[in-house]
Amino acid sequence: MTAAMMQNRPTVRLERYHCERCREANVVGPRATVAIPVRNGANFLAEAIDSALAQTYANLEVFVVDDGSDDGGATAGIAWAYGERIRFIQQANTGVAGALNRVLHEMTGELFCWLSHDDVFEPTKVATQVALYVRLGSPQDALLYSDLSWIDEKGEITGIERFDRRELTPRPWLAFYDGQINGCTILAPRRLLLEIGGIAEGYPHTQDYRTWWCLSRQARFVHIPIPLVRVRQHRNQGSHTQAARQESNAFWTEVIEQTSELEAALLDGSRERFLRRSADFLRYRSPNRAAADRALDLAGKAASEVRVSVVLDLGADGLQVDPVGAGRAVASVLAQTRPPDQLVLVGERAALAESARAAIAASSIVATWVASGEARVTARLRAGLMMATGFYVAFLLAPDIYEPGKIAQQVEAMSAGGYAISHTSYTDPDGTCISSGCFAGTVYPEVLGGSPLETSTVMIHRVLWASGVLFVEPDYPPGASWIEAVAGRALLGLEQPLSRLRPTARSDGAQLLRWAEAHPRHREHSTDLKRLRAATRRDCR
Repeated sequence: MTAAMMQNRPTVRLERYHCERCREANVVGPRATVAIPVRNGANFLAEAIDSALAQTYANLEVFVVDDGSDDGGATAGIAWAYGERIRFIQQANTGVAGALNRVLHEMTGELFCWLSHDDVFEPTKVATQVALYVRLGSPQDALLYSDLSWIDEKGEITGIERFDRRELTPRPWLAFYDGQINGCTILAPRRLLLEIGGIAEGYPHTQDYRTWWCLSRQARFVHIPIPLVRVRQHRNQGSHTQAARQESNAFWTEVIEQTSELEAALLDGSRERFLRRSADFLRYRSPNRAAADRALDLAGKAASEVRVSVVLDLGADGLQVDPVGAGRAVASVLAQTRPPDQLVLVGERAALAESARAAIAASSIVATWVASGEARVTARLRAGLMMATGFYVAFLLAPDIYEPGKIAQQVEAMSAGGYAISHTSYTDPDGTCISSGCFAGTVYPEVLGGSPLETSTVMIHRVLWASGVLFVEPDYPPGASWIEAVAGRALLGLEQPLSRLRPTARSDGAQLLRWAEAHPRHREHSTDLKRLRAATRRDCR
């Protein structure tokens, strides 16, 4: 995060931090390199070099790159005064990224650190990070970064920037998307940076975040909750210029436009939620107003533009095939106010009348056939889901049918709330409304006592399929997958009856009970399983 992003932050009292594992001056570990790029920086350069040379980590080299200074030798004179204690390079102006990449190619260290000429390392900065790097097993895909302190032109601390580990631990990519990685706090393997072509050149104000963006898709970010760097705020910083704001807005606009639905869902549950959170960050915690406006514009369209699939199980040959009922199921999908982009039909083509097949062909929906004579419904649903291309996937067991607004309402609610799984109330064959949609929120382990989730009411986000909890045990009914799905996440329930179906969840109680009693996680919830056992006995009478 740049100093400009922090200019309105309140001042907080300085605190002292120590890493107990890194107090020793001779921590043993791989060689580290500190790169200090500078251009016309005689005012603060000596303080930066001093802080690098004062590191308690001994296996260290320091590079200073004078990137085309034209201040009459003032910057170079400061660097030359350190003699052989540093490696000093003078070159024509290439920008910060060019100077850093020069060090990447000439350094002898395994680990790379960056220190701006106007910032300061805390004495244990490198030792703390190397110690953690070694404890992690020296991973070649890790980028370590830390909290930081803010200082003014005189070097006085004006604030401390701490990041929330409770958010970063499950979502390490959030460090990039929330602008939490200051380049001077990083320590990264040289090889990792070279694999992506080094620091991004050609972007004088966003070279750092373009690099982290690239790394976010192949590296793991490791947060250290200690301020290890003092970052200076002063009037001459390039981040305060109009050119910097324009480049930054262009960069963040590119980020929000190119972040995929799946990447967004891993962060915030849905692309819409990701875009709205990004808009808040860009508007209120950075100067990127134009990018914030673009994020809000995209958020308003996210639910209507996201790709949706319906997996329609026609039944197994000789077991559940009902051509008339299958035709009604298809017709209910085609009649949706927001039709799906894809209809995956699981079963034999003969299970569907010619008129229904013709109706599908005449629609704009892409039809995907999965020929299956599999008797187990869970196995059939798995085969269908494997062919689904939508980010939201709804399920329908013929002869159940959807009400016309089912897909639109469910997608809109899931997209707005960032839910990975939802279900709705429904109408049974007698015309009675079953208000199962009231069952919502954190429902585990209560769901073990009798799951009301009917497959023909369920919609999931593809991120749930990617998590590997659906349809992994084909010998058990789909309800086992729905229990697994809500065991670690919130369930969205829509109270409006949006499907008409014949209930199956209660009839599957005996199978679910056997599955739950054998499952090492679920069998511990004896009270809830007792309720399921009692309900199963009642249903068997």
